[in-house]
Amino acid sequence: MNALASSFATDPFHGRFGCALPRTMRDEITESTWRTMTWTAFTDRFSPTTGPLRLGSWTGTRASGGKIEFDATFGIGDTIIACAATTYGPIEALTSMLHDAGFRIEILSFHQQIIGDETATFVLTEHDGRREWSMSIEPDATLSAVRAIIAGANILHR
Repeated sequence: MNALASSFATDPFHGRFGCALPRTMRDEITESTWRTMTWTAFTDRFSPTTGPLRLGSWTGTRASGGKIEFDATFGIGDTIIACAATTYGPIEALTSMLHDAGFRIEILSFHQQIIGDETATFVLTEHDGRREWSMSIEPDATLSAVRAIIAGANILHR
């Protein structure tokens, strides 16, 4: 079996959904790690449901000039904060809101793929020289992207 087929065979995402993770994500994780990683361990590692940042709500409304007004609420510790940004897209709005809330991250790589009726989003984020992959699977592509980026912020800001 060649190396590519071998990495697919041990990749828990491929094992569950029949499609590959982004190549750069597969390349950064050792094959021995894939072999021992269950689906639960995979989601705990790349899509944590706990951390310093929690998404409460997320909405977008068309504004003038092709922009969209985004509103969100986040839980940070015991505090609930409301954020707003008017931008051309949800990723720009979210990263601006996170920056203002003290969760500075840079998105280095962004991948989405359809799996059945849902969208899987994989994001490589960086903060202070540390890089981490995160992911989310949601029925809505925008919410999948938002949750993947929040997972990345949580991983980087633990």
